[in-house]
Amino acid sequence: MTNETDTTAGEELPPTLTIPLDPPIEVKGGGSYSELSLSEPLSGQVLNAEKHLKGNFGAAELRLYALTLVSQNSGVPMNVLRDCCPIGVLNKAANYLQRFIEAGQNTGDS
Repeated sequence: MTNETDTTAGEELPPTLTIPLDPPIEVKGGGSYSELSLSEPLSGQVLNAEKHLKGNFGAAELRLYALTLVSQNSGVPMNVLRDCCPIGVLNKAANYLQRFIEAGQNTGDS
């Protein structure tokens, strides 16, 4: 796995990305999340996220799209990301996943 997130246009995306959560997110009931482990999103994950983008959409719908995509890909519950994840971390994760969705993107596996 890699922690590299900076790739320029034309560079191959790393097939996985691990983003550390520092400090770890502690949730009620004893759960803890210390990282977001991401990989190329599955079609169903993208479709579930895109359901938030119907009709006229604004900033809130775009944020729900990002939260849904990152949650489903990383396995961290959406409410945990929404309530506890720093916006910079969420943006980094969403930007990585979005690059797979953009047309014509080459990946490490495809």
